[in-house]
Amino acid sequence: MNENAVGPMHKGVVGRKAGSVPGYDYSADLKNSGIVWTEDNLDKWLAGPQAMVPETKMFFDVPDAQDRADIIAFLKEKAR
Repeated sequence: MNENAVGPMHKGVVGRKAGSVPGYDYSADLKNSGIVWTEDNLDKWLAGPQAMVPETKMFFDVPDAQDRADIIAFLKEKAR
């Protein structure tokens, strides 16, 4: 959560501009997307990242709405 690994660190993700964590190699499309990680955008992203940013490196989705809500709640509360 506090370090970059397969993806960028999740600490502070809610409210952060997409593609902005130093030290992580984002796709150019995500860096230039202008997306800010609001709850709504995180929900859309988790439901289908390739639909939001076709050339993203994110390779999986979370189809269940409750699972997405739980992830977003965790990120809001625990990943500050």
